[in-house]
Amino acid sequence: MAAQLYKTHTGQLFHAGSIVIINVGLPARGKTHGSRSLIRYMNWLGVKSESFHMGQYRRRLYGADISPDYFDLGNDAMAHARINAEDTCIHDIIEYLTAGGGQLAIYDASNLRAARRREIYDRFEAHKIRPLFIEYICENDAIVEENIRKVKISSPDYITMDPDSAVSDFRARIANMLPYYESIDDNSQSYIKLYNVGEHFVVNNIRGYLQSRVVFYMMNLHISDRTIYLARSGESSNEGSYKADAPLSDTGHLYAHHLHDAIQRRIKERHAHTLAKTGVDMSARTLKVWTSTHVKSYQTAEYFAQHDTVSVRRRMLLKGLNPGVCENLSLAEVKEKFPSEYQSYLRDPYHHRYSLAESYHDVSVRLEPVILELEREHDDILIIAPESALRCIYAYFAPQGLPDSLIPTLAFPRSIFVELTPTAYGCSERRIGIAPPSEH
Repeated sequence: MAAQLYKTHTGQLFHAGSIVIINVGLPARGKTHGSRSLIRYMNWLGVKSESFHMGQYRRRLYGADISPDYFDLGNDAMAHARINAEDTCIHDIIEYLTAGGGQLAIYDASNLRAARRREIYDRFEAHKIRPLFIEYICENDAIVEENIRKVKISSPDYITMDPDSAVSDFRARIANMLPYYESIDDNSQSYIKLYNVGEHFVVNNIRGYLQSRVVFYMMNLHISDRTIYLARSGESSNEGSYKADAPLSDTGHLYAHHLHDAIQRRIKERHAHTLAKTGVDMSARTLKVWTSTHVKSYQTAEYFAQHDTVSVRRRMLLKGLNPGVCENLSLAEVKEKFPSEYQSYLRDPYHHRYSLAESYHDVSVRLEPVILELEREHDDILIIAPESALRCIYAYFAPQGLPDSLIPTLAFPRSIFVELTPTAYGCSERRIGIAPPSEH
């Protein structure tokens, strides 16, 4: 889990009780992608959250090669298997929210039939867990088709299957489920309906802070493919000073030139790979560059504006951590000059704040609007910023999650940039060298 912005002694944010989000919708409508994104955000806020994916329970109980009849809700012979998998998942959710310290869980399944949804709703209510339905409705065939194409390269069900067979099998699965799909129409229940993955919303009977926060986040959500690149600002002519805000050194300009070329090479590689794997042409995809207002940061970004007419946006929120009285001091010098403060830092490096300085927690709170805007963006984004800001952004997207104590230790050397790709099944990461090909 990424660093929490807010913590309480009870572990329950704002003492708001436990919430279960129950997904509703046919496959390839964005349920799992939306669930993973929401869990990442809620954990980052400080709400202990987990997604429980029905596909994982099905594979664990019956394997990946289960009969297609399992997905035919009218097939009574498979009803016991379906109910068994669902009940096992629901039991684990209740355990997590009542005894496991969790505050928010997502029941990530199709939940197509109204009668079965009512049973599940009542079961959670009996344990004083507030249910909130999120129905993913997609009336745009192009979005569904694109999601189906993604399945053949990302779903655990199709790892060993050739792409064409995977797509055919997945379409048959959807066709089996379609006749039994009943949209939510019970206005006594709390629900959100998302049409075409964020095109418009219907919100009903939302109760309390956490449900409102979920609505707020879902209104920023989309499932379009995009890549986030993180790169450190080039070296300045006064590298140790925060206040001086010095321009790039000669070495910094050389780095900026090499970063531009390396990013463009990587983008071409990705587009070629996507075209070969899915048949989708991404060559018209836009790259946007966000940079801090430090001189060395936006000078690093200027190489993209000069060569590619890429829009470069300067953002005050991306500034690095203000070191306060520790400016220009090495860690050894800090230890000698401020021994008690140094010990406090070692005990809690994420939250500790030196005199006149910021903590990493302060930087993360400052970056929350940037995080939300990153979630809204459909285009590829390159962020060029000081290492301290990159650490906090990376912690939010980190594929494996990070305890907050490790965030101040993350390294972003100028020899590489980081590529993050959020998907329905997690967030993949690559670290890619910046040096020209002849120097690798």
